Order: sequence, then C-alpha cells, then structure tokens
Amino acid sequence: MDDLRQIIKDRLSKTFSGNTQEVTARKLNTTQGNVSKWVNGTQIPTPDMLLEISKAYKVSVDWLLGISEQREIDGLVVEKLTYEHIARVLDKLIENNTIEIPDLVVMANENGLSSIAEDDVEDEEESITKESVFDPDYIKIKDRLLSYIMRRRYKLASIDLEMFDEWKEKLNNFQGLRLLAYNEKVEAAIDYKSPAQFKDGDWVELVRYLSTMTTEELHQLVEELKKKDGTN
Repeated sequence: MDDLRQIIKDRLSKTFSGNTQEVTARKLNTTQGNVSKWVNGTQIPTPDMLLEISKAYKVSVDWLLGISEQREIDGLVVEKLTYEHIARVLDKLIENNTIEIPDLVVMANENGLSSIAEDDVEDEEESITKESVFDPDYIKIKDRLLSYIMRRRYKLASIDLEMFDEWKEKLNNFQGLRLLAYNEKVEAAIDYKSPAQFKDGDWVELVRYLSTMTTEELHQLVEELKKKDGTN
C-alpha cells in the first residue's frame, strides 16, 4: 500500500504540475484540501476521483496507479514520436492542401515588400525578376477550421493557463470530425458561409456537410453562394 501511495503521489504531482491546487480543485469539482492530501501522499483518491482525474487531464488510470508507463490516453505521446513520422504527417497535410509552405516572394509582394528576392535586372526598364523562395520555417495553415482552432489556442494561452486548459477540453467538440480534402472550392464555400460568426457546432455541421459533397455539387454550391452574395 505504501508503494502504491508513493506512485500515485508522484504521478499526481506530475499531472497537476501546470496548475495551482486551487485551479486543480476547481477542475475536479473537489476541495483544495483533498488535492493537497493527494500530492502530499496522505490520502489516495477514490476510484471515481481517479476516473475524473483521467478525464480532466487526459492521463491513463493505469498510469496513475503505476500499472502502465503509457501516460497519455489520446495516443499523442511526444516522447514516442519520430522525425520520420512528423515529416510524413506534414507531407500528407501539404498534399491535402491543409497546410502549405508559402512563397516568400509572393508574400513580400502582397505586403508591399520588395527586398526579399531581387535578382538580375532583366531589360532596359530595369524590371526586377524574382524567383520563388520557399522556406519550411514558414508554414501556413490553409484549412479554415484548423486555423480557427489554432488561433483560439494562442489567444486563450496568452490569457492564462486555465483558459488554455479550457481550449484543450473544447477540442472534444471536434472529436471524430474527419479532415477535409482541401481545395479552392472548399475554401470558397467556407468563406461564403461567413465563418467569422461561427461557433464550434457551426463548424462541425459545415465540415460534415462539405465532406459528403461531390466535386460537381461543391462547384454548384459555390456558384449559388456567389449569386446570393452578388459576386457572380
């Protein structure tokens, strides 16, 4: 029992390390005194409370009890990821148009900057030719929903850790939602639907709807939205 108490104490301390005891107590709907006893090893959480901790912090009950070394329950164990795996994932996301490595020259021109890639003077009028420059350090998220999710992450993380935890919890709203095969028509359909006003449920409904459409249906939808918007 003493060994189990020590294991749970150590693993709860690691689990709660990003929060104060007050924040942890609020997240688990318990008292700060209980949290203090758990991390001090003077009390072991009940089975029901271990389950609540598992849900709130996305850690395995077996890991908390020392039965397993698999800490995470969502499959994202950073220590087990490899560079090959991440590179393959990024490559697939680029192929799917979910993300892109932007042309820095194009970006510079769009932003009124002309000093990024000046090459040889081409003719008598001294027009400047510019070759494409792709830098993998600059990754652009093209998928509107993924961009929305990540923008909210940084917005909430800049406020406080508790808000960041709320962002993690709200990721459950998108659980099981398949990644869209992204293209200009999908992007146009989303943009015409005014996503600036969207809540999570609106995003889920739209993405599910778009994922069922054929290329022809998607084209027809965009044309209808253009007419409605008066841009056709």
